[in-house]
Amino acid sequence: MVMGTVVLKANVNQIEDRYVVRIDDLDLEADGESLEEAQDELIQVTRAWIESHDGTDTLSEVLADAGHPGVDEETELHLEFGEAVLQ
Repeated sequence: MVMGTVVLKANVNQIEDRYVVRIDDLDLEADGESLEEAQDELIQVTRAWIESHDGTDTLSEVLADAGHPGVDEETELHLEFGEAVLQ
């Protein structure tokens, strides 16, 4: 059996003294005083979002709508952070 992988890309912006990380395709966002804090928070937000869809068929539908078709319960999701952009 071949397991698929979907890479979710998060944009990172530094706004004044805070970092904001966002997965635009899924409308998920977190922030923090440090880059690491913001990334850790987005990981927690993403896990909670996935768990909210657990046991339903909605996760594959939402991911398909976001441009990631063919996701099933065997698919691995990876979160990738871009370079920080000053705003």
